[in-house]
Amino acid sequence: MSDFEHGLRVYWEDTDAGGVVFYANYLKFFERARTEWLRALGFEQERMRHEEGVMFIVSATSLRYLSPARLDDFLHVSVALRERGRVSMTLYQQARRGDVLLAEGEIRIGCVGARDFKPSRIPASIQQALDSLETTMNQDLSIVALIMHASLPVQLVIVGLLAMSLASWSVIFNKFFALSRIKAGNEGFESEFWSGKNLNELYNSVNGRQGGAPLERIFAAGMREFLKLRERRVAEPTALLDGARRAMRASYQRELDAMESHLSFLASVGSVSPYIGLFGTIWGIMHAFVGLSNLQQVTLATVAPGIAEALVATAIGLFAAIPAVLAYNRFARQIDRSAITLETFIEEFSNILQRNAGAPAGHHGAD
Repeated sequence: MSDFEHGLRVYWEDTDAGGVVFYANYLKFFERARTEWLRALGFEQERMRHEEGVMFIVSATSLRYLSPARLDDFLHVSVALRERGRVSMTLYQQARRGDVLLAEGEIRIGCVGARDFKPSRIPASIQQALDSLETTMNQDLSIVALIMHASLPVQLVIVGLLAMSLASWSVIFNKFFALSRIKAGNEGFESEFWSGKNLNELYNSVNGRQGGAPLERIFAAGMREFLKLRERRVAEPTALLDGARRAMRASYQRELDAMESHLSFLASVGSVSPYIGLFGTIWGIMHAFVGLSNLQQVTLATVAPGIAEALVATAIGLFAAIPAVLAYNRFARQIDRSAITLETFIEEFSNILQRNAGAPAGHHGAD
C-alpha cells in the first residue's frame, strides 16, 4: 500500500513524436510526486532550504517501463518509503493509469547542505515525521489491537458494553427456552382440560405439581378457591364465581410478572448501549485530535488509527443493542399471545364454574 499518491495529467509537452510520454519524463513525474509527498508531511522544498539549510538530491535511480502513457491520460504517481538512513532514504514509486501499471522504480535521495552540497543529516523534524508515518503504516488495525491501543475511558466503555452484551445474551437464551416451555406446557394442559376429564380429578393431578405450566397454576388457583368456598357452605353462585375469578386473576398477574421478568433489562440495553458507545467514540475522537495537535503535519494515515479506535466503541454498542432490541420485540409478542391465552382460559373456565356452581360437590366436568 502506498504512503502517498499524486495525480497529474499528460500534456503535449510530455509526449514525443509518437504521441506517447517520453521515457525521461517519468522521472519528472516521480519528482513532482516526491515534492508533494514532502509537502504533505509538512516540509516544502524552499522552506527547508532556507530554514533547515538542507535539500534533497537524487543519488541513484532504477526504473522499469511496462506500458506507455498517452496524451490526456490521467496518471496516479505513488510514493512509498522503502529504506531510511541518517542522510538518505530509498523510495519506491509507481506511475499508473487506473489499474494499469505504466512504470515503477526505486529512487534514492540524499540530504545535502544547501550551500556546499555536502552530505548532511536529515533534520530531526523530518525524521520525526517519517517515524510517525512508519508507525502509522505498520500499525495493526485489527479489532483487538484497536481496543488495546485505545485510551482508558474508551476501554472502560468497551468493557462495560461487552459485559452488557454478555448479560443480555444470557437473558435472551434463558427467556427463549422459558417461553418455549411455557407454550408447550399450556398447549398440553389445554388438551387435557378439554378432553372431558373430571375437574376434581384434574385438580388433584395438577395441584402442588412443581414446574407446571401457567395454565395449570391458574386452573389450580381458581379450583382451589372454588372448593374452599363450597366447603364453607357458600351457596350463592355469584360469590363462588367471584372468589374463583379473583384467585385466577391474582395467579394470572403473578404468571405475567414472571414471564415479563428481565424484559426491562433487554429494553435498557437496546436503548442505552448505542449512546454509551457514542460517548466512547466522542471521547476517543477528542483524545485522537489532542494527540494530532502535537504533529507538524496531519494526513489521513495519521488520523485513521485514532478515529478507528474511537469508532470501535460505537460498533460494540450496536453489537450489544441490536440483539437486545430484536429479542425484546420477539419476546414481547410471545408474552402478549400467552397473556391472551391465559385470559381466554380464565373466561372459559369461569363459564364452566358458573354452570357447575349449583351442582353437588364432586360432579364437576369440563363441558
